[in-house]
Amino acid sequence: MATNDLDVLRIQVRAWLDSNIPPDLKLPPRGTDMSEELIDWTLFFRRKLGSQGWLAPDWPLHFGGGGYTFQAAQVIREELKRRPLPPLPLDNMWLTPLRAFGTEEQKARWLSRTLRGEITVVHAISEPRGGSDLAGQNTLAIKDGDGYMVTGEKGYIHGPFKPDFLFMLVNTDPDGPKYENLSTVIMDVDTDGVTFKKGSKTLMGTTDSNAIMEKVWVSADRIVGGEGNGWEVAQCMIDVERGGPGVTAEQREAIEQREREHWGA
Repeated sequence: MATNDLDVLRIQVRAWLDSNIPPDLKLPPRGTDMSEELIDWTLFFRRKLGSQGWLAPDWPLHFGGGGYTFQAAQVIREELKRRPLPPLPLDNMWLTPLRAFGTEEQKARWLSRTLRGEITVVHAISEPRGGSDLAGQNTLAIKDGDGYMVTGEKGYIHGPFKPDFLFMLVNTDPDGPKYENLSTVIMDVDTDGVTFKKGSKTLMGTTDSNAIMEKVWVSADRIVGGEGNGWEVAQCMIDVERGGPGVTAEQREAIEQREREHWGA
């Protein structure tokens, strides 16, 4: 995109933000939780951003992104950062892992709706009593018919926004070898047996939450990357959390080739 085109885009983004952000929008003092009114407005604003493709401006259009070049996406991000906005509920730790390991059907189901701002999906890989051993997962997902029965507790779920889905690391083979006994599953929180409770205070002063699962049935098509591949998915998530790409250049090329073959783009 030429410099003049980027300048035009910047003007358009600024005008849109001026029209869609109330001039009297007030953020809570640092270290305090958001009000229900602000939470509702933030979810509404997220959906509007998603309809523009601006939640993930450089992601493909078929995933709800904007399809912009890297330079154009940077313009959009810069203009958003200039505004005093509350944190938008978009957990990016699971996006690349799902794109790398998920089926095209899973991507269409969860990536697209997330990047359009329609649903909230958060990662849940830590446990209240898990310590630093990420592979020592106590949340069990035991095979049950054509699905799994999940029981356990996940902690440190950040933010004031109740998630619609959890992207979870679970133990699918408690008697199996360490690392090979882990899988990743996407669970709908509006399911019998799922409850939330207040967790710990963060360093920022806000409150985390814990998710408790008691015999929650999850269908097998919610497993991401296949049973027993959860540790590899988790390593991708950790790399993203640390600011890395999550995948190698060769892996990204292979992922994009599969997507082109499926989506025709």
